[in-house]
Amino acid sequence: MFARKCFATGAVALTAVALVACSPPNQQDSTLKVETATGVARPATNADAPGYIDCVSAPVQRPSEISLQCSQDNDHLVSIEWDKWEEDSASGWGNRTVTSTDGTTVTDNRLSIELSDPVETSQGLVFSTVLVDGQEPAF
Repeated sequence: MFARKCFATGAVALTAVALVACSPPNQQDSTLKVETATGVARPATNADAPGYIDCVSAPVQRPSEISLQCSQDNDHLVSIEWDKWEEDSASGWGNRTVTSTDGTTVTDNRLSIELSDPVETSQGLVFSTVLVDGQEPAF
C-alpha cells in the first residue's frame, strides 16, 4: 500500500512539474488574439518553370548549350548565361558557333537568346520558340 502511495505522489509531482514547464512564467491570459501567421504568395520555384528540350533530349532548365541544327549538329549556342528564367519566357546571352562542311568554325559572340511559348508535353512544360538575336533559327 505504501508503494502505491509513493507511486501516486510521484506521478502527481511529475505531472505538476511538466505543466509548469509548459507555461511561461508570469503568463497573463488575454482575450485578445494576435495573428502571427499571415498568407504570402510563394514565388515560382524552378520546378514550376518550363524546361527546354534540346533536339531529342530530356527537358532542362537553364541549359549552358543549345543545338540550333539538330539534323547536322553543326550550329550551337554555347556559354549561355541566363538573365531570366520565368513561367512564360527565358532570356540570356551566348556565343553561336557554326561549323561548315569543310570544318571551318565561325563564332559570333554575345548574341541574345529568348525562349518563349511554353507548351505542355509528355515530358512536362517546355518552351517551344527560340529566338537568336530576334530571329528564329531553322532547325
